[in-house]
Amino acid sequence: MHPRWTASLCVAPRANSAAIHLSSRLASTAPRRSRCSGGFVHGLRAPVAAIRGAIVAGFRLGVPGRVAPAAGLLGAALIGLVFACASGAPNTVADSAAIAAIDEAAASETEPDSGQVETTRAAVVVEEGDSVSEGPADAVVVIGAVLPLTGSPSSREYARLFIEGLEVGALLARRNGVNVEVIVEDNLGTASGSARGVDALLDRGALAIIGPLDADNLRAAVRAAPRDVAFFSPTARQLPYGRPGVYSLAAGDPEAGRSLAQALWDLGYADVVIVHPRSSRESVEMDAFQRSFVSLGGFVRRRIRYQSGTTTFGEYLTRAKSLEPSVLVVAASPADLELLAPQIAFFGLDEMEVQIAGTAAWTDPLVIDGVARRHTDSVIAVSTTPPGEVRQPPPEFVGAYEELFRRSFNSMVPAAGFDLLRMALDAYREGARSSRQVMDALERLAPFEGVTGTFSFTTEGRLTRQFYPVRILGGALHPLTADSTLIPAFR
Repeated sequence: MHPRWTASLCVAPRANSAAIHLSSRLASTAPRRSRCSGGFVHGLRAPVAAIRGAIVAGFRLGVPGRVAPAAGLLGAALIGLVFACASGAPNTVADSAAIAAIDEAAASETEPDSGQVETTRAAVVVEEGDSVSEGPADAVVVIGAVLPLTGSPSSREYARLFIEGLEVGALLARRNGVNVEVIVEDNLGTASGSARGVDALLDRGALAIIGPLDADNLRAAVRAAPRDVAFFSPTARQLPYGRPGVYSLAAGDPEAGRSLAQALWDLGYADVVIVHPRSSRESVEMDAFQRSFVSLGGFVRRRIRYQSGTTTFGEYLTRAKSLEPSVLVVAASPADLELLAPQIAFFGLDEMEVQIAGTAAWTDPLVIDGVARRHTDSVIAVSTTPPGEVRQPPPEFVGAYEELFRRSFNSMVPAAGFDLLRMALDAYREGARSSRQVMDALERLAPFEGVTGTFSFTTEGRLTRQFYPVRILGGALHPLTADSTLIPAFR
């Protein structure tokens, strides 16, 4: 019989601390209640409990503490889980909307920095008869994470799902012979909490740090670390200027701009007008687009920038229309495109036979499913998924997720956690044994095949995806070839 997953949490207040450490145990008996320093240990049986705990071989406690005598049965090879956070039924809100809420939450975060509570280490208990793998006897690989286990509700929910992916990654790594230890520090959604979390993780010898979520907290975390520590954020839309080794799945990707430029040039287009917000992500992508398009021989008539938060785009689209370009490149977030795409037709650009093009946001489900097809048909864009294909998560990942959480895999947020943990562990497999060696090891990696895309690490210290040029027709992505050009080129 397989043992039942239960978790134990011991909470004790300690001033001026933002760390929350949780321990778990693998038990084959019913949950029990016992005392520990400053609080109670509660066994949790159901995922609908107010605090969810899970145990995955490959996770370890955040702080040193007492260990029950029964834990000695495992010796040095025992690795316990460190994760617990608010839980409930799986969130069905679109993952892209959850990511967008991270930045909004960061701007309005008001959580206090003092008087928080920290959990102390509860006993790790292995009941007699439990089946536990001893695992490899090699050195432990410590990976840290700085995430908002407390703070704004949107950030907490994203962190909860993201941590599930870390748990799956640690479980599979352990099965594949990597003695990994993942430690999560709660930053409470604040810059000072992020700095404290980094200090604690570096004291524990973290090889790399995953998180924080938003740009402000990421900057604070990076400032608290030496320049040779690598950071992996899933949602930060802006990277610290001049600091290599800070990677984000949501920051501007120059490869998106370069791929789009090459695709338009190959189709015969020679002049464009660009419309994009004054944001780091779109600016990075359009800088790369402009450099690449001009180097090929093209001409950028004008770049028209609008303020983030704009809802009426008539001023900008009228200006673009007056320039009579062959192509209007619109690089914006999915939320902006929901408003902007219909206004392109409203202000008459569709009457001019202007080809509309843009970056990967046009292929986001919020746009494909949420915008009328007459406003997306014939748009040229780039996608991280090859046209005509559906990116299916690897069966190994899905199987481990469903085995661990006893529910279907229905969100790509855990996949982001899984991918980032694997990137850090791949650096270890390439020979990185210190934080200083991680960045060099990543640059030597072949293209990284992740659940959320195919990635590469550049010598400039950026994480880039592989993009595929596509044309949107009938709400689907089609291959982009010269034969698919519906609006004539003028080169």
